Amino acid sequence: MQKRLALAETIRTLKARYCRYVDTHQWVEFAALFARKPTIRFVGEDGVLLAQFDAADEFVAVTKAYLSGVKSIHQVHNDEIDIVSESEISAVWSMEDYLIFPDGKDGRPASMHGYGHYHETWRLEDGQWRLAHLELRRTILEIEPKENAA
Repeated sequence: MQKRLALAETIRTLKARYCRYVDTHQWVEFAALFARKPTIRFVGEDGVLLAQFDAADEFVAVTKAYLSGVKSIHQVHNDEIDIVSESEISAVWSMEDYLIFPDGKDGRPASMHGYGHYHETWRLEDGQWRLAHLELRRTILEIEPKENAA
């Protein structure tokens, strides 16, 4: 029982770092959380696939570019952590994020406020827990357009 609790706490800590690294733009540390060949998917409120990545470096590069100049907060809670085996853990997290985009005519909105659930698989790779599968399923996504968008 102690080992299961310790593993769950390890995954909670890693997910907290995921959120902090995104919000503080620590991209090297963020990239280090992922497995060598992860699958990363983002699904909209209507169940439509919005984006998919099969490489961490591509996902990190796209995320870094999109969040350039952005102030954000990502929060996760109500975790459901299942120890599948000694080398695999599944987790579901309720999530909320809020992003404020800088002024400019780059096609991004003024802000985004969203909710949903992360569905994840963490695997032990080279002695470290790494994020092997991440799927964010949005339940609510409120987008505020820029006032004078052309």
